[in-house]
Amino acid sequence: MCQDGFMTTPPLVRPYRGTPAQDRVAQRRSALLDAALTVFEAEGLGGLSARRVCDEAGLTRRYFYESFEDIDTLTAALLERTTDEVRAAVQRASATPDLPRPEATRLAVSHGLDVLLATPAKGRFLAAVHAAGGPVAQRRTKAVEELATLVEELLAPRTPAPRQHDDTPPLPARHARAAAVAAVGAVLGLVDSWLSEELEATRDELVTWTSTTALAIFTGMAAAPDHTAGA
Repeated sequence: MCQDGFMTTPPLVRPYRGTPAQDRVAQRRSALLDAALTVFEAEGLGGLSARRVCDEAGLTRRYFYESFEDIDTLTAALLERTTDEVRAAVQRASATPDLPRPEATRLAVSHGLDVLLATPAKGRFLAAVHAAGGPVAQRRTKAVEELATLVEELLAPRTPAPRQHDDTPPLPARHARAAAVAAVGAVLGLVDSWLSEELEATRDELVTWTSTTALAIFTGMAAAPDHTAGA
């Protein structure tokens, strides 16, 4: 920006004890998210408040509002961080080359589930926010869309590939997207029921059920007629 013919520069923000200001903000934000998960584990969603989270984090509410508008936006941010961790684990697993689709699917589900089991509060948190509204619902919708894209890339047999090792014909783009959305919904439903202890199963059974369900949806969609063909 120019003012009276001179160039102006942004104010200098000095590091504190060698840590840049933006890094300190990120550290406080992370600490608040960690504290929110701790409060949730002890008191449930109803126990989350700016005051309780700040007390747990050892920070004043000034720093809470530095990163979050309110407790709903913090909850949405915690959901985003957790689902990002799950998605990253699934992506790492799906990057293994030359695996048949059933094995690749089982590996991806297993790795994603391990993120939740390593810190059980994360799994319970995902199950608890299933029916939440506001920013949390918006973030959950985005997470489902992102997972559907990942599942579509992993499972949709659009062209023959060595990793598939099956006779499933290529899927039209519309069919692949529909199958991915349906598979994510089915898998999340099974995982949510298991995490909330409505579904009795071992971890290995859950992995088998979810991966088998996802594959069955794609196989069934491959057999569905494409009504746009020849249109």
